[in-house]
Amino acid sequence: MPGRGRPSAVRPAARTAEDGFSLVEMLVVLAILGLAAATSGPALDALVPARRLERAAETLRAEMDLLRGEALRTGRTARLVLDGPNNRFLSSRPGVAPIPVAAVLRVDVPRSRWGGPGEIRFLADGSASGGRIALTRGRASRALVVSPLTGLVHDGEGAP
Repeated sequence: MPGRGRPSAVRPAARTAEDGFSLVEMLVVLAILGLAAATSGPALDALVPARRLERAAETLRAEMDLLRGEALRTGRTARLVLDGPNNRFLSSRPGVAPIPVAAVLRVDVPRSRWGGPGEIRFLADGSASGGRIALTRGRASRALVVSPLTGLVHDGEGAP
């Protein structure tokens, strides 16, 4: 009886010229992938402005968190100021380069006797001047709100 008690010998299949992919087959696959990439490009372009806006908002949020921490640590007021003509923010933290933002910016701050237009201040007790930063790029929008009582930054509703 074959195969009973002893393994049967399996012969490897003979190699032929038909094994693997031919150059023509590989070119067809590459052409299909190229066509798929070309047709998906416009769909991905719509996501790019939103992603850039998201990165800009997260950069601003992180900087404001650091400014609040610095104000608490040093006992001195820290500032984030909009430089409107250059579409960037200036931080009072030592050694921090201007923060460019590739978006339409609007900074709404409450009228007060301290702080100028487009300026958010963080005080030594953890509070802040408060305000709202709205960023818009294309159809995407993002808003950050600074609480005057706690100085904490949180997401706000979209830009107007």
